[in-house]
Amino acid sequence: MQYLCFLMVFITSSTAFAGDLWEVSSTSFSLDGTSAPYTQRSCFPKDGLDLAKILGGLGNCTIVQKSGNSSAMTFSMTCKTQGIPAELASMNVTGDSSLNGSSFNMHYVITVNFAQGAKVGDFKMSGTAEAHKLGQCDEH
Repeated sequence: MQYLCFLMVFITSSTAFAGDLWEVSSTSFSLDGTSAPYTQRSCFPKDGLDLAKILGGLGNCTIVQKSGNSSAMTFSMTCKTQGIPAELASMNVTGDSSLNGSSFNMHYVITVNFAQGAKVGDFKMSGTAEAHKLGQCDEH
């Protein structure tokens, strides 16, 4: 459970970008059904929402597979996070997303792989995210 809490901090943190202001509401679920809802407002580039940036709290994410377009897309990416405990070898994220004007929806599964010899086994966490464009970001 401590790893779930640790991951949720990374998932829900965000980097600010100049552009459009979005309100993002997400809920992640662990295998035992524990949920972790979160809502935040974030600035994203005007040219659209980038999956790696929405889940940017997971660290440096690389898209491995992406098919479709912004209105209906499936994806797979791997993420490496600075400061994450050494026994966490990697995180893989798979899911689908859609962008329709000022609304965005995403379903995802995060698989956390532990290093060989770790005292715990791999686990999965699923989640959803919805975002709505609120307007433009204030530039300071």
